[in-house]
Amino acid sequence: MARNYENYSKDALIVHIYELEKQLKNNKYGLYWDKSIEKETVVTQCKEHIPVLHRDLERCIADDKASETHILIEGDNFHALTALNMLCGNEGFVDVIYIDPPYNRGEDDFRYNDKYVDREDGYKHSKWLQFMSTRLELARKLLTNTGVIIANIDEHEDAQLQLLLQRIFGENNRVGTIIWNKMNPKGDAHGISSQHETIFCFAKDKESFLKLNNTCMRQKPNANKMLSKAKTLYRKIGRRVIPDDVANAIKPFDYSEEVKRDFYVNYDLELINKEFQNWLNRQPFSSGEKAYKFIDENGCVYRGVSMAWPNKKKAPDDYFIPLIHPVTGQTCPVPARGWRNPPSTMKALLDSGRILFGKDESKQPERKYLLEENMYENTPSIYENADSADEMLEDMGIQFEYPKPVSEAMYVINNIHPDPKVILDFFAGSGTTAHAVLELNKLDGKHRKCIVCTNNEDSICDEVTYPRIKTVITGKRQDGSDYSEGIPANLMYYKTGFIDNSHDTDQAKYSLVEKVDELLCIVEETYVIKERTEHYSHYENMCGNKHTFIFSDYYSEEPFQRFKALIDSTDGEKTVYMFSTDNIVDKRLFTEAKNVTVKPIPNKIYEIYREIVEDIKRGEQ
Repeated sequence: MARNYENYSKDALIVHIYELEKQLKNNKYGLYWDKSIEKETVVTQCKEHIPVLHRDLERCIADDKASETHILIEGDNFHALTALNMLCGNEGFVDVIYIDPPYNRGEDDFRYNDKYVDREDGYKHSKWLQFMSTRLELARKLLTNTGVIIANIDEHEDAQLQLLLQRIFGENNRVGTIIWNKMNPKGDAHGISSQHETIFCFAKDKESFLKLNNTCMRQKPNANKMLSKAKTLYRKIGRRVIPDDVANAIKPFDYSEEVKRDFYVNYDLELINKEFQNWLNRQPFSSGEKAYKFIDENGCVYRGVSMAWPNKKKAPDDYFIPLIHPVTGQTCPVPARGWRNPPSTMKALLDSGRILFGKDESKQPERKYLLEENMYENTPSIYENADSADEMLEDMGIQFEYPKPVSEAMYVINNIHPDPKVILDFFAGSGTTAHAVLELNKLDGKHRKCIVCTNNEDSICDEVTYPRIKTVITGKRQDGSDYSEGIPANLMYYKTGFIDNSHDTDQAKYSLVEKVDELLCIVEETYVIKERTEHYSHYENMCGNKHTFIFSDYYSEEPFQRFKALIDSTDGEKTVYMFSTDNIVDKRLFTEAKNVTVKPIPNKIYEIYREIVEDIKRGEQ
């Protein structure tokens, strides 16, 4: 509801008006919301306490067959993002952030300070924007320089989210927008019935992102089906058989073999092309896919593409050299503005059989494009998917309303960033993103890793997120019954927590070091605890060939000598973290050790935390 200014004193009203005028003056164009609303408790907590992550070993899943380790964080996502920020500094480690934030429909779907925001709340948009902006600011810092954020939203906050993303990531870093047609109009609409969601995509640095190979590309949806059909038809060459369409048409009549002899034909290249084109015409494929309508003498599916100069200006003179028809020996027509390629390229195409000629010289030659070499196309702005995950979750024994289909998450993750190593979702909900990453890894054998975070409001992490991920990994439902074969993977389960932010800077740093083990293990991907004492700790990865050593004490001679001896007696790749109040470690202490990288703690982590606190303060001004 609207603010009640009658309760303001004259001085308070003057101050409030002054603040409004200042904000409007500083924002010539773009998004504005009233930031004087009550602050989030989870945000103010980080001014007095340092967020850390504690591992719940009982909920972790270890699989000797798996090479990927995924992370589930239970807790408020602002706390989790703050803790993760302390790991990376100015160098992010996340390639793709994929989120499905609260849609703020006013239907008990969005909480602000532990209270549902009602649709009649006059500050519902301001609260949502305040909530989202603090998290997106932190999320941006986690991205690598080639990373992207992808966000689903519906009509309730789509305009606000686009402007907010432009504000945080920059309008120049907008990669594009996908309209997801869910093909199911809302039946309770009071105006135009919405049947789509919007998927925004922004890069941390678009120029760097676009330098990656094959950004925003997807496999042609029906390419494999077309190649399979062509392969089946090609095998018929030289055989005398009944065409499939004819065989299906006469099947109900149960003709004798004598009658059916009249339906047999001798297959050659021309006939399989006719049958292939008839089949294509009946398929609901795109026009771009149907353009690949020919099968050549090698069984390859292909199409012809114009070789005309693409610009309005005329091509250089040597781009007008005519091609000679291989049968008639006559010159073929040259495009009005010249060929697309220089003479050297044209010769190479001609020598490799990649130029298509007509029956005679009257047709302008085209370039031959093979489907198997052009399996990918630009990811389009329209995506159609009417899938539902309701039955799948019910089969798992999990109750959750409106789960996002796994197929949609797989599509988006797979067709924007070409090769993400780490995917983050800090609105994990039912765990769809983690499920999608597991399925993608199973499908193509890659080793993507995901970090997902959710709170435990209404026991969602206990009863939905964790059980679902566990079921997908183990193949077992919560009651122990078989669900599937499972997808081997390791899962580390963390909960957010705090340590006091002491006013004594050195003491605060020391306290942070004592609790920072879990954060450093995430960075190094060394989750197996080998040894932990009051002075130092030792972790290794699942394979036992990578180690992290943390000396969490001021320099003490006897414990340090034991620490060095432990390092020297361990084989494999080793990273050593040392406490330091000045961010300097004397690396000469480890000159005799092999395969050792030495890093200081915890100054950088603490400095990053202080930066985050200052960012919070600036955001409130």
